Amino acid sequence: MKPSGILPTQFTLLVATRNRGPITISSMAEGLVMDRTTLTRNLKPLIRDGLLKVATGKDQRSREVSLTPRGLQTLEQAIPLWSEAQRKIRKSLGTDRLDQLLGDLKAVVSAAGTS
Repeated sequence: MKPSGILPTQFTLLVATRNRGPITISSMAEGLVMDRTTLTRNLKPLIRDGLLKVATGKDQRSREVSLTPRGLQTLEQAIPLWSEAQRKIRKSLGTDRLDQLLGDLKAVVSAAGTS
């Protein structure tokens, strides 16, 4: 991911914004199973670097995050790098082991969402 200039966690935020944006910070936090404070802290470098922008939402209290043209360009550069990293992980762990790991992670996220 290094050549794209973003971290894997930032990649996730850019993808989430592209897929659902403009999206409120609250909705994004809920969808990513993060608290708002942590999400806001992680959005700041992306906003500072001009990859995301935040605007007032439908009411004055909400804030909506959207991808900027620069953010889309960065994301397009990062997608092949992400895909290659995923291919290497699948090759290293094997399909069955990776599928089990992903299933376990989904179970943890589901359990966290119900508490």
